[in-house]
Amino acid sequence: MPQTPKPIDKITSSPRFRPFMRSLTVIAMLMIIAGAVLKVKAMEEGETLLISGFGMLAIVALFLGNIFPCPYRCGMGLWKFAMTLTGYAAAVVILGILFMVMRWPGGSHMLIIGLVTLAVSAIAWLFFLRYYKKHSDTELFEDNTENQNS
Repeated sequence: MPQTPKPIDKITSSPRFRPFMRSLTVIAMLMIIAGAVLKVKAMEEGETLLISGFGMLAIVALFLGNIFPCPYRCGMGLWKFAMTLTGYAAAVVILGILFMVMRWPGGSHMLIIGLVTLAVSAIAWLFFLRYYKKHSDTELFEDNTENQNS
């Protein structure tokens, strides 16, 4: 029985998804820069821009597993796990930075949890790369030359 795709898979497989996420990242970074400048000048709008920018950046980080496709023909499960774990950890770190900048309680705990999770995801990445380096006799990289010639 064929599996029906999840609604999130329909959205992330859209050809407009990656350009939208790139644009969202640029907008978030500009909002963070503008918010930091306004916060230094002690203007209330700076806090709003910082919160919005960091929030948008955290949302982008959550979709890392869907933004970057697996470069190997096999191993999608481990790749998806490593990218998703990295995305969640990055989102927690970004929000922890926001909490630290805004001097809200809990920022240091979020940073510690996020950075420890990033270390765990780095270990998952190392296992992923080590496994495929060990099994280098098979053709692991996708052949993109066929797609470019057509």
